[in-house]
Amino acid sequence: MNHVADRVSSEELPNFQQTPSDEAIMEGMLRVRFDYAQRQTKDYSHLFRQKSRLELIRLAFYQICVEFTYAAETALASPIILSNGLSHTFMTMIWAFSPTLGFVFAPMIATLSDQTRSRWGRRRPVLLALGTAVVCGLMIMPHGKTLGLWLGDEDVPVEQMSGFRWGILLTTVGLMLTDFDIETSSGIARTYFMDMCVLSDHAKVLSTAMIIGGIGGSGGYLLGAIDWQQTDLGSLMGSNEATVFAVVVLVMIIGLSLTLTSFREGMFEAEKARQLAIYSISPKVPVDVVKKNYGSVPVEMDDTVQEGEMTFANFFRNLRHMPRSLMILYLTQFLAQFGYLSYCMYFTDFVGSAVFGGDVAAPVGSPELALYEEGVRFGCWGMALFTISAALYSTVIGKLIKYFGGRTIFIGGLLINSVGMLAMALFTERWMVFVCCPGVGIAYATMYAVPFLAISQYHAKNSFAMKDGQYVESSQRRGFGADVSMLSSMLFLSQLIIALSIGSVIDAFESNSGARVEIFSTMMVGKVQ
Repeated sequence: MNHVADRVSSEELPNFQQTPSDEAIMEGMLRVRFDYAQRQTKDYSHLFRQKSRLELIRLAFYQICVEFTYAAETALASPIILSNGLSHTFMTMIWAFSPTLGFVFAPMIATLSDQTRSRWGRRRPVLLALGTAVVCGLMIMPHGKTLGLWLGDEDVPVEQMSGFRWGILLTTVGLMLTDFDIETSSGIARTYFMDMCVLSDHAKVLSTAMIIGGIGGSGGYLLGAIDWQQTDLGSLMGSNEATVFAVVVLVMIIGLSLTLTSFREGMFEAEKARQLAIYSISPKVPVDVVKKNYGSVPVEMDDTVQEGEMTFANFFRNLRHMPRSLMILYLTQFLAQFGYLSYCMYFTDFVGSAVFGGDVAAPVGSPELALYEEGVRFGCWGMALFTISAALYSTVIGKLIKYFGGRTIFIGGLLINSVGMLAMALFTERWMVFVCCPGVGIAYATMYAVPFLAISQYHAKNSFAMKDGQYVESSQRRGFGADVSMLSSMLFLSQLIIALSIGSVIDAFESNSGARVEIFSTMMVGKVQ
């Protein structure tokens, strides 16, 4: 009897082993592809394995450049533009140029990246070009007024400036290059980060990018908080702005080089589709066909295969037929960016004028101008606190999402920021700067983690909707880079609307305090909805 039982057990055991778990299937497929990729002349096996924390830091190091640039731009660009004699209305119209270009062209650039078949990869050539343009913009923007004097502008006080000025044109060109290219490159960079990682590392690489980006942003704002004109370096460079932007250029070159040399791109669209097929395995998705082929999945790569290539025609077709889930995600991100950008574009100017009582148009050497400049530096300390809080919150947001869910964390983070900023608008006290800025950091970490993870999951499962608890497979051919870039383009759209409206409100109130109440109240209502 025991002999028969043993024989039955030994016969049944192989049948049981022939039906492995979904996790075993995924691990097995990745292992097969890893072994195959490792044997190639150009090893690309890193695409099929998890990365160490140090590898993720090097991969995402460009995010430090992004945040450093954001810090310098948001803290100092508005004072630079106003110093050329422009009103708030015209200043905000200048801010509208780059988001107009970005909203139209950033998704197209991302689609071009999806189609690129360079030996250097799909993302890195585009990222290099955009990074180079950012460096050019950073070098022009703080020196626009000086270059204008060389080209014939009159050297007169701000209140006497009138007519065409080369300084305004050059400063605008520098701002457009910096603002458009840094945000466009940020979307491309995030796509590159996730392209180089297996799905289980996506949340980790995005949180790593936020953490080190917070460090970079803090460094950028702290640079702006220092009075460099009292130092030898500041005297050599000529101004606080020129000194800060020179440091940002150096950081940009180093960070871009580290990221571009971190991992080789070696995956073509056909193989990408096969890899995503691995990740689409889920308890809610039938896997019978996959299990039948377990252990015999083909891994040969054909570089010439271009089936279902993501073309510009497909891109525009997808815009017209966007899944409802993506439409809601983009709308929510737009509202979040609308509130965040109102903070970035006007905060240091708000602190300098409304909190400290200074005046950017006051004569050089006057107490009013000194108060304004002191307020700008004080605002930089608050913005440094915002980036530090973003970095700290990024270390726990992944666990919070698992425990409370992405929707709860997303709405909660934005509401905290809304309440804090409304209080800042109503109570213009110095201590409120340090009370409210951490809430911005929480919102920033939230809106640059949850939506990107959602798109990653959509594409990994090739599903943008659910029916009866089951994922519905999408028949659309959507580019991952294009969808990520479209999410980033919500920043351009919100910046465009702010730029075309809020400056007029500030000039109408003859103070940006009224605009503060209006913009943050609107932001709060939008986020609650």
